[in-house]
Amino acid sequence: MMKSYIKVILAVVIIILVFLITGFLIKQKQIKDIENNIVRTESLFEDLKLPTEIKDNDILGSLTIPKISLEKAPIKEGIELDTLSEAIGHFPSTSLLSGNVGLASHNGGDKAPYFEKLNKLKEGDEIYYESIYGTIKYIVKTSVVIEETDFSYLEETDDNRLTLITCVRNQPTKRLCVQAVQSN
Repeated sequence: MMKSYIKVILAVVIIILVFLITGFLIKQKQIKDIENNIVRTESLFEDLKLPTEIKDNDILGSLTIPKISLEKAPIKEGIELDTLSEAIGHFPSTSLLSGNVGLASHNGGDKAPYFEKLNKLKEGDEIYYESIYGTIKYIVKTSVVIEETDFSYLEETDDNRLTLITCVRNQPTKRLCVQAVQSN
């Protein structure tokens, strides 16, 4: 009788050990698969030449808006007057790619009035934003006049969008804000 108890206990211990060892081996394989996937994913980005820092005079990309005949207008970091006198300016507080990309430009004058016809854009018009990451197509959803102190349209968003801001002629405290959402 004692031998049968020992055999049963020994069998249970062996079964438990087999389950523990099998579980451990499966877990190790899952960890190895995850590590391999991370390595594979990281290697996908090795070919991208991502900037480690953005200098004031670097061209970040370009903007094309067919409806208003804007072709590959250069985009630079910052919204200072000297930047806007030669390029479209990128709001440093906004994203460069995903989320809400904020851009500003003059709508008049003789130096870089890239947004002079921005008021002609309507819902459904296309905008193309080209950067080192590729070209993204956006569709205009909103065109609204805001106060110069209203920065709510530049806040982070869950979707990918462009926010274009320029002055409103003869209304120094107003800004025209056009928002476009990434097209699928």
